[in-house]
Amino acid sequence: MSRLIALSLVVFAACGSSKPAATTTAPTKTEDSTADDQKLCVETFTHNRTCTTEYIPALVDTRAKLDLPPGIAAQVKEDRAGVIAKANAEWAADSTDASIASHCTQMTAHMTDDARALEAGVRGCLMKPDCAAYVACISPVEEQLMTHVSRQ
Repeated sequence: MSRLIALSLVVFAACGSSKPAATTTAPTKTEDSTADDQKLCVETFTHNRTCTTEYIPALVDTRAKLDLPPGIAAQVKEDRAGVIAKANAEWAADSTDASIASHCTQMTAHMTDDARALEAGVRGCLMKPDCAAYVACISPVEEQLMTHVSRQ
């Protein structure tokens, strides 16, 4: 998978369960929370696919703003349309049902409490009435997660 889309996938690790994880020294997941994580993650990716026309340019802009991966800000400044075209081509493969299921399985296996804390925001975005409102809502959530991930 490309670097352009790969980091954005981390965002959907925010597709966490609302059920609290049992804790000892590290959080553990129940089968129910894993299923909930997977379901919300798939729902989010599917919604992103439905809103591709609005979603991909916003994703590119967010990544350019944060320069994640390093160098994308310069690429977008030089040729935003070209970066968006490349992202759309990659997204065509990355947004198939099989690819979404696979990505979500991988991501939910590595869910963090920080990502779970954004679940309500993700759910609220999914309730938006159209793609423009959805993308306007989900972009700040993605930015927050990308910022968090880049600091790790």
